[in-house]
Amino acid sequence: MAIELEKRELRSYDVRKKKYKQTILIAAVISTVVLIVVTFFIVRNIINKNFNNFEVVQSTERNDSSAAKYLPYEGGLLRYSRDGVAALNSNGKQLWNGTYQMREPIVDICNKYVAISDRGYKTIQIYDGSGKNYTINVLLPIIKVKVASQGVVAVLMDGGSTNELKLLTQEGETIVEFRTIAEKNGYPLDISLSKDGKRLVTSYATLNTGSLLNNVTFYNFGNVGQNAQDRMVGAFGLGPTLVPDVEFITNDIAAAFGDNKFSLYSIEQTAKLIYEENFTKEIKTVLHNGKYIGFIFNNSEGSDKYQLVLYDLQGKIILNKGINYEYDTAILSGDEILLHSNLDWRIIKTNGQEKFKYTFTNNISYIMPLNNTDKYIVIDNQKIDEVKLIESK
Repeated sequence: MAIELEKRELRSYDVRKKKYKQTILIAAVISTVVLIVVTFFIVRNIINKNFNNFEVVQSTERNDSSAAKYLPYEGGLLRYSRDGVAALNSNGKQLWNGTYQMREPIVDICNKYVAISDRGYKTIQIYDGSGKNYTINVLLPIIKVKVASQGVVAVLMDGGSTNELKLLTQEGETIVEFRTIAEKNGYPLDISLSKDGKRLVTSYATLNTGSLLNNVTFYNFGNVGQNAQDRMVGAFGLGPTLVPDVEFITNDIAAAFGDNKFSLYSIEQTAKLIYEENFTKEIKTVLHNGKYIGFIFNNSEGSDKYQLVLYDLQGKIILNKGINYEYDTAILSGDEILLHSNLDWRIIKTNGQEKFKYTFTNNISYIMPLNNTDKYIVIDNQKIDEVKLIESK
């Protein structure tokens, strides 16, 4: 009898234990679901916040001429002109500077490195982000210069009937060089160097029996390229289109932007076509960052003035949106598209939502994003302002 009672008590204990575990499990599941839902709404509210004004966090008077130009640089600004360059933080404080004399300076930036050359002349200035400067003199007039994250530069030079392409260290030592013949290979339109300095893409235009053709060619300066003739690891004919712009979007994905088409390529080792699309509408603006590629088209057939189309790096369309206002400058930064004219400023999220709209009372020269969310740099003729957006109530 005692044994039977003990068995019943054990069974009762097991049932209670099982029910307790089930209760704990159900509570844990409910808590997890509630947490996910709350997190979803918090994130959605953050993403979908709307703003209608801004406050000035820092303001610095400009001490340069109206001829000075600005580019985003390392969370701040790069200011350059015909006689020098300076890096500024977001408050407008100078971090480093350099002097030179150039008629038409062209600038390329990769991380902290800056390369500045004088188009049509023979000097390259390289700055390493700490204020140290390297000067490289070449033998032929410069067409294009691109810099990598460790200071390696690719320089394309005009030799008349031939063109020379060199990969140089920041001290000016030649890593690799080769020549192209204009009559055979065509005229160079653009080059782009990968961030690690080991891959290069070129765009050349040729005339074949009176027809314009464009070729995009890839080179690998790493171990893979040693086994390829002239280190060439891929060549693609794009037909009767002009491709004035080729870019490395990431270290191993490149894009070719033509006047009526674009192509995406993977170049981890050899080059492979990822995606290609032809356009019937006229391209007004090309946008790209490390996540997206975008185009703003003139939209003569629709009700909107322009059409914004955004792609991921596999060629999938993630945004197709009409724009019915004028702009002078467009910047793709993170998950935002900044559009501004001298008086109007708009910010569109990559989900299509208009995040911000504002009209200035004085002319604006530049608007640039900062790394911090909802903070931007606004530059007019007198001052540089760091601003923070104010949320709509």
